[in-house]
Amino acid sequence: MSLQALITPIVAVLVILVGVVMSVLLTGTGIQNDAEAARSQQQLESAFKAVGRDLGRLATGLARSDDAYDKLVDGFDEAWARARLSAVQSGYGPAAVMVVGGGDSLLFRSETAGIAEISPTIRDIVADARNFPEARGDWTSAFVLHGGQLHIASASIVAAPGSSSADGTTLIVLKAVDDALLIRLSEDFLVQGIRVQPPFDIQGTVGIVIKSPEGESLAAITWEPARPGDELFGYLLVPIVIASLIAALLLATFLRTAVRAAQQLKQGAAALAESGEALEYSETMLSAIIHGVADGIVSIDESGKITSANASMARIFGYETEEMLGQPADMLLAGTKHDEDGEDKSLIADPNVDVEVYREFAGRRKDGGRFVLDTAISHITYQSRAVAIAIMRDITERKQAEETLNLLSTGMALVDRDCRLLLANRSASRLLDGGDGLALRHGRITAARRDQVEQLRDLVDETCMGTGKDDDEGTGVMTVDRGDGVRPLSIKVAPVQLNAGADGSRVAAIFIRDLEVRQSVPPEVVAKLFGLTLAEARVVVELVKGKRPQEVAEELGVSLNTVRNQLKQIFSKTNTGRQSELISLVLSSAAFVSEHGLEIEDGEDSDIQLTGS
Repeated sequence: MSLQALITPIVAVLVILVGVVMSVLLTGTGIQNDAEAARSQQQLESAFKAVGRDLGRLATGLARSDDAYDKLVDGFDEAWARARLSAVQSGYGPAAVMVVGGGDSLLFRSETAGIAEISPTIRDIVADARNFPEARGDWTSAFVLHGGQLHIASASIVAAPGSSSADGTTLIVLKAVDDALLIRLSEDFLVQGIRVQPPFDIQGTVGIVIKSPEGESLAAITWEPARPGDELFGYLLVPIVIASLIAALLLATFLRTAVRAAQQLKQGAAALAESGEALEYSETMLSAIIHGVADGIVSIDESGKITSANASMARIFGYETEEMLGQPADMLLAGTKHDEDGEDKSLIADPNVDVEVYREFAGRRKDGGRFVLDTAISHITYQSRAVAIAIMRDITERKQAEETLNLLSTGMALVDRDCRLLLANRSASRLLDGGDGLALRHGRITAARRDQVEQLRDLVDETCMGTGKDDDEGTGVMTVDRGDGVRPLSIKVAPVQLNAGADGSRVAAIFIRDLEVRQSVPPEVVAKLFGLTLAEARVVVELVKGKRPQEVAEELGVSLNTVRNQLKQIFSKTNTGRQSELISLVLSSAAFVSEHGLEIEDGEDSDIQLTGS
């Protein structure tokens, strides 16, 4: 074989290989350059969002400060505003402040705000801020044009902390997108050559067109992204050209290029391995979070079987996690699959349900114990399969507390400062539903008589605001008439320190006592309290009812002498000397027991009933 015949195919193969390598390099450099441009754009967008968040928090802090509402809304205090708002510093340097009134009038501007005007783009973010629920303290941020220059602005409604009172007055913090800010962002986010220019067509240039909330083009942000692909291509181009011109070194150059390609592949594999490790780490973190939450989390497939459960789920039900997997989810429930209204009480994934459902279930532990579950069930589709995600919480203690309140024969209702009902036990609900002296109208507790309505509201308002006289034992009490011949309702209003607002307002508890319910004392309780025999205790019970010794003897079927002899023993054991003193002692003791958990009432079907109080 001739040398030419030998060299020709080698050269042809090498030329083809060089062409392939060049194509790969051109494609790779383009991909790298595009990736770097996308990264720089993402970084720049994050940079401006960071500025917006910083200004938003600053605007909210100023608008929701202790004095802002009084000084800017109730009575505008320019001296206060100038002292407080003229030298505001954000995380990115000095910022300008403007205050716009409810009628879109400019109430205040700091010296750094420049011209005294409210541009249309500023009016847009003011309108957005007013659309937020006032009590949430949200802010809105956007790019605006102010004085012909691009600014980042954040707006927040001025309102008293913890309240929803506002008249539309809005505080705006502006930060000019100037050279100082662009240099700071360039250093912090590693994006070079950031500049602002008019919003013309930036085709062929890496940039972002900035628009107002109404869609108007305000400006364009451009920058100079790095081009790592070009650097790599320029680095490899010289040896490839030399290898193409010098036939003797074609093979060596090819091998060298191959080695470099192998190194790049190795680096790519290392990067891929790092990505896999990062993904594995994220999955591990997610699993740790799910297994670390206090609420039980379980996933259920379309057949109603458990596919996953976190550690809290296993702890709540007394299983090991592995024991629950693959088992029917209904094993976690006690009772039937349908309640009295026919609602489905089973746990199963339903592809036709796309809303979150909140239910209470009767749960069943591994040992057979029953308890109450508060459950939120979400239905999702994962890999074309329906999955139900149930988040469960043991609310047995809360239910027991509610049932304990419902055992109180004394009515108890929690209300706010305006007498709006927040919570009522069963006794209070029965009185309010019956409209017997007190009633519930439009969500507020009210009385039958107008003067007593005002008296009740004044008591509740004073109690919630803490303006009552704490040293006066007679404060916070009143009676509510119920009609002729019926004893009134006895009312006691007491403060409850629950989620007190910034203005010091609290929740008031209204205790409602039905004076028509007669109290009695069971002989068993009297005998135990004072060390009496049951016969002696029965004598005491009849005396407490107001009967004379002769009537007691007739009621109990014994002689008057027997009653008198028993009274001597009772006086001796109770260290009393007169019937009035004895009755006062017993009633005081019964009242003490009533205040601490027992109340004794007359029953319709039996001599004695014990109810919680």
